[in-house]
Amino acid sequence: MSDVFVADLDQVRGLFGEDGLAAMIDGFVCPLNVKVEDYIKTKARQSMRLGSSVTYLAIDRKTAECVGYFTLVLKPFKVAAAGLSSSSRRMISRFTELDDDGKTYTAALYLIAQIGKNYALPKEGRISGGELIQKAFAILRAAQKLVGGKMVLVDRELDRPKLLDFYKENNFRSWNTRHSKKDGVDYDQMICVLKSA
Repeated sequence: MSDVFVADLDQVRGLFGEDGLAAMIDGFVCPLNVKVEDYIKTKARQSMRLGSSVTYLAIDRKTAECVGYFTLVLKPFKVAAAGLSSSSRRMISRFTELDDDGKTYTAALYLIAQIGKNYALPKEGRISGGELIQKAFAILRAAQKLVGGKMVLVDRELDRPKLLDFYKENNFRSWNTRHSKKDGVDYDQMICVLKSA
């Protein structure tokens, strides 16, 4: 899909009004990941109001339909130094700080907290996952020009192996695993270095 633009929720409200924004969000369906659908419908607006994240809709210019969305956050990230190869240590040390005891690297990363396409649309009207992630990278590159930063993080649920291939195709690599006590899920934390435009 080439004729798609991206706007955050406030911009969409300004362009289409509150009813237009609500219709786009209410019409979003993602049966492959109910959490992605739930987030856009119940949490995205509140998170933006609180300033904890920014959600962007990808909108088809011709139909004015939401074809997908992503949510971006600035997040602290820690990874244990033990187990990292020397090349991984060299790469990550350019963007992180090693703590005083030399056990943990810490960085401020861009997190793609949510990403999903709208399955309510016919197949020919859907955006590809690759195009959607490139739209997210474009927003992050704009942020990078303003404040710097190079690392992008995604949390992939370990029980979703197809997503591993997708993220690898988009230059992410596995760095760490974590268990979320909140939702009882194990995550593969994958990072990539954001390439300049």
